[in-house]
Amino acid sequence: MTWTHELEKNPEIKFGFYLRPSVEVCQSQAMVHDLLKRQYGLVAGGVFMPHATIKGFFRSDASLVEINAAFDRAVVGHSAIPIVNNGVMASGRRGLALNVHQNEFGRTNPKLQALHVSVMDEIELLIHPDCHFSAGEGVRDEFFAHLTLAMRDIPDFAIEEIHEFVRALEPLGPPRFYAEYFHLFAFQSDAWDGEWWHTLEWTLLNTWKLPLQVDNSGTWTMLHGKWQTKSFTNE
Repeated sequence: MTWTHELEKNPEIKFGFYLRPSVEVCQSQAMVHDLLKRQYGLVAGGVFMPHATIKGFFRSDASLVEINAAFDRAVVGHSAIPIVNNGVMASGRRGLALNVHQNEFGRTNPKLQALHVSVMDEIELLIHPDCHFSAGEGVRDEFFAHLTLAMRDIPDFAIEEIHEFVRALEPLGPPRFYAEYFHLFAFQSDAWDGEWWHTLEWTLLNTWKLPLQVDNSGTWTMLHGKWQTKSFTNE
């Protein structure tokens, strides 16, 4: 891709830190994005790489060295995280996501939550005070881990049909996977104050791999049932 802006200390550039799911989950998420674009013309969810957000869009005047160093510190002491795929859920009115927030016991995944808090502890001081994306983002106690399938551009008249269409594709991906890989991206758009997804471009800046420590003492279960509803304001 061709960048039109410098990355550092530029208000038009946003950064984000994301969980890269397993290959099988990435494939399933990308398949849904492709189908929704082909069948309904939806593009907002599919302009991203397959991911689960750990820290969404943020503006920073810090150098790339400082930003990378913050994430280096954040992942120290964390190992690969067992993730339960809890199936499709509604994300507000116009979105759909795979819920990966709860563990096999139906509670907030403590290891994933701990990593998120570590990331916020390290990066928060580098976020520009005028970053409106961060101001509206659910973080710390409001953090909810999910893999976006559709967002923002589902038309009102097709909401029920598209929800039914996506749910008919379940199960999407395996019932569980390990969160091993985490990525730092930079983003640019011509319309950050509007429908930014139409001109969104991104580039990968760095990757981290957490060590795998398999714990065989737990029992994995799927938590399918009624859809849950949660609003996500930031990718």
